[in-house]
Amino acid sequence: GRKLLLKLKDIMHTGAAIPFVTPDTPVLKALMIMSEKGFGMTTIQSNNQLLGIYTDGDLRRSLDKGIDIQQANVGDLMNIHPKKMPETTLAAEALKVMEQSKINVILVTDKNQQLSGIVKINDILRAGVF
Repeated sequence: GRKLLLKLKDIMHTGAAIPFVTPDTPVLKALMIMSEKGFGMTTIQSNNQLLGIYTDGDLRRSLDKGIDIQQANVGDLMNIHPKKMPETTLAAEALKVMEQSKINVILVTDKNQQLSGIVKINDILRAGVF
């Protein structure tokens, strides 16, 4: 029954738990925030608007391309089309999308399409949704 009822808003991380930086943040500083928050990613925001996301995978791709992360700003390397789902989405549906997309974190939006939280795949699994 839990699988049929649990929504992203029930398990999402909100507020200060959400890692975020501005586009002009140096990549190395963004990496420190990513490590500190423990999600393997950070959102990039300006004036409370979501601009993109930077993940561990983006870091690997940046290094593979030979980008000097000592000099780069996260805004130059961010993914401007991150996966987002409404907070009313069933956790089971989000799990399916995350598995198909091979991602570990999904951004959660409110009814106004504003970022309201983030959910890790482990949050869904820990909640008993398989």
